[in-house]
Amino acid sequence: MNFDELVAPIGKDQFFANFAKGACMLIRGERDRFADLISLEEIELRINDGCNNLTPVQMIGSGRRAEIIDKQLAWSAIATRKSELLQMLRDKHSFLMMNMSQINPRIAALIDSVEAAFPNDSVQADLHLYVSTRADASGYDAHRDFPQHKLYLQAIGSTHWQVFETTKELSTDVRAVAADSEADCLKLAREFDLNPGDAFYMPPAVFHKVRNQDGPRVSLSIPFVKITNPDVPRMDRTYVPFRELFEGES
Repeated sequence: MNFDELVAPIGKDQFFANFAKGACMLIRGERDRFADLISLEEIELRINDGCNNLTPVQMIGSGRRAEIIDKQLAWSAIATRKSELLQMLRDKHSFLMMNMSQINPRIAALIDSVEAAFPNDSVQADLHLYVSTRADASGYDAHRDFPQHKLYLQAIGSTHWQVFETTKELSTDVRAVAADSEADCLKLAREFDLNPGDAFYMPPAVFHKVRNQDGPRVSLSIPFVKITNPDVPRMDRTYVPFRELFEGES
């Protein structure tokens, strides 16, 4: 998959016209178009490699996220507390896996194509995975992200979205609003479901809240920013075909 396929059927011209206006975009797509981007087996392998991660799995609870790790063990600087993670999954906690743009060659190619779609700007992107193994799993409070833009892809299951407008000026330090304070400063602007194959673009600083109400889900979030420093290198996402090298002729 590439950027053109990602923003279909609205097309690149319409996407960039709305992008220039700072407008959110809901993009409905064929149900299976993201199905091959990542497998449950790849997620399982990554989540179990809990002592070899620069950015450990983060569990979502009480409206926020947190790592559950031990530090400075005998053989590892950090290691995930695996039994605690397993219990939290059984207790309907969602989790976040950041810096996943190298997890497989399909996603690597997609993120490279997102960066290449902005020829007049130095754009760099990443991929985050949001995963819930049960319906009605935990989620963030209403929150906003900046300076990054976001493209959300619904791969498995569905998510219910609420997008808000602010009703009063908030300090840039305010990144999240607890549920019991929403009425004081936020107003619901739109509400919708993202189903498999759907995508949603959101500019920076838009308050939103996401929940999976109907079952397990895998959501892909592509944050991207304009890089003003030309010396910042792009990530090399070249895929290393280890098995082919190992089993190939000398």
